Amino acid sequence: MILPPKPNNFQKEEFKATKRSSPNHCQSHQLPSGLKIIRGTFELLNQRKSSRKFEIKNCRFEASKEPERIAFGSIILARKRQRRPGSKDGGSFRKKAYRLLRRVIYQARLRLPDTFSHSQKMQCVDHIIEVLDLAACQDTIIGDYTKRGLSGGEKKRTSIACELLTNPSLMLLDEPTSGLDSHSAQALISRLKKYAEQEGKSIVVTVHQPSSRMFHSFSKILLLSRGQVAYYGPTANIGRFFSTIGLTLLPHYNPADFILEQIKGPEEVRERIVAAARNARQGPDCPPELRPEYNPSQHPLCDHLIHYHEHHIGHNVKEDEGRTLWLDTQSHASSSASSADDDYAWQWPTSFWSQFKVLSERNFQEARPRMLSRLNWLQTIALGLLAGLLWLRLPRTEAALHDIQGWMFFSTTYWMLFAHFGALSSFPPEREVINKERLSGSYRLSAYYLAKMVGELPLTITLPAVYHIISYPMLGFHSPAVFVTLLAFLLLNTIVAQSVGFFVGACCLDLQVSITASALYTLATQLLGGYLATAVPPWLAWARYASMVHYAYQNMQILEFGVGEPITCSQPSKFQECRNATTIPVSAILESQGGARGSGLPLWANTAVLLAFLVIFRTLGYLVLRYYRVPK
Repeated sequence: MILPPKPNNFQKEEFKATKRSSPNHCQSHQLPSGLKIIRGTFELLNQRKSSRKFEIKNCRFEASKEPERIAFGSIILARKRQRRPGSKDGGSFRKKAYRLLRRVIYQARLRLPDTFSHSQKMQCVDHIIEVLDLAACQDTIIGDYTKRGLSGGEKKRTSIACELLTNPSLMLLDEPTSGLDSHSAQALISRLKKYAEQEGKSIVVTVHQPSSRMFHSFSKILLLSRGQVAYYGPTANIGRFFSTIGLTLLPHYNPADFILEQIKGPEEVRERIVAAARNARQGPDCPPELRPEYNPSQHPLCDHLIHYHEHHIGHNVKEDEGRTLWLDTQSHASSSASSADDDYAWQWPTSFWSQFKVLSERNFQEARPRMLSRLNWLQTIALGLLAGLLWLRLPRTEAALHDIQGWMFFSTTYWMLFAHFGALSSFPPEREVINKERLSGSYRLSAYYLAKMVGELPLTITLPAVYHIISYPMLGFHSPAVFVTLLAFLLLNTIVAQSVGFFVGACCLDLQVSITASALYTLATQLLGGYLATAVPPWLAWARYASMVHYAYQNMQILEFGVGEPITCSQPSKFQECRNATTIPVSAILESQGGARGSGLPLWANTAVLLAFLVIFRTLGYLVLRYYRVPK
């Protein structure tokens, strides 16, 4: 069931726009100091396409000098309150193969509080889908330019549906009709208007050139010209406003076309319109909130917020990576006529464990088509067969020693490269949407990062395991224990390489830079692995200890030649140990790889170093995302 809201103590809620002196923020837009948005209205922000964008979201997120507070108009709020409004600035989707319903369900499970049962969350999803008329396409994939899916209007409505799940009091929609035909655009605007009126929400829409029917759908119009306010007021009064300055709107003429033609006309006409708009805000008919002398701190809403801040919000609360504002269970409902603003709960919408479970499932579903694609399966099986045939049934002799080592080194380096560059390319496509979700407070960064590691783990080890199962028995199966242990070290090296890829991908915003850096590191790792170059100069010998391939390759040799069937000596033999023995000891084989006598690490030490690499690079990747890749 969808619970009704608590009674609201305020008949009118205002969201003030910031006016600052900073040239990088809102001062250049010259917003009216008393600009307000009243709940239940559907308002239009109209501007010349060539003029600077009216970035109301930048105003909303502009920080004050106090690190834990934010300037929202003339009212100073706690920083976490900035996430109260909802925003939609495009149709970015994480996975194009997702079906519409699955995407909305994931958003509901993440962004609706734990106090909601699963059935209640699903009812909220059904309600939003019904409101935006998405029921007919809920089982359609989102799609992209390579695979047909939702239409442009359906994609935009899906993006809006995900924001409406959180029951925002204010929605900021940046050009929601761009790219749509006239029918789809009008249908979208009509549904948004109906939602605003029925649910008691405020929706602000940026549109460049609306149709006549769309124009009259809005409650109020904010017309901008070069960042200056050319008109702000009810839609019905805009014709009278222009007639007072000698610009008469012709009958049966699209008002939007008319006013944009006037704004784009001679400079003196534009200045006259801007001056008239400025004077209109100083007239006796202007609401007191819009007059220059109005002091917003006298509004009862400000007293309420200050009182709440003093009694409910700590003064030393640190800003986290994406907290959100939630109403309590009784006040948060999509079908409500209004939202209860007197009983805020400043907390994550869901617990860490809930976020981790949902994100793990989502990451697994997203990564599976990419990591276990048909091409990857075909490549792995073909490569396993090719490697098995190339090193088929090698004898355990000194003459075949180099070939056995070649299989080990090839297997280690190939899956190191496969996992590293696969992880490297996974971050850039996700970065934009992840930043948006972090800003909206959908989940903790730690929950996302850990869920990504865990959710993709079974996918990461599947293909290397299949390759090993195919190729190693063809090489010569001698011991089940060696077979399983070699597989474990191959998978460990693959996971370590993936960790390094995550770290590099998080550090480098430019994919070309990250590919170049990764190529240098992985190639150096191969050269220092101990197989390609055995005569490493003494002054460079230390560098091999930074090579993950070195440790994995050493472990595989220790197991294969120490625990498995021994390697028999040839006559004559290059190993001095063969003078008094018929088999080659593993220590002699490791020394022939360029290490000094006694310089090699034992099995447990090599394993410990690989595990240390795993922990260090995964931790560094999180720290980079947490402190150096903060979304803005």
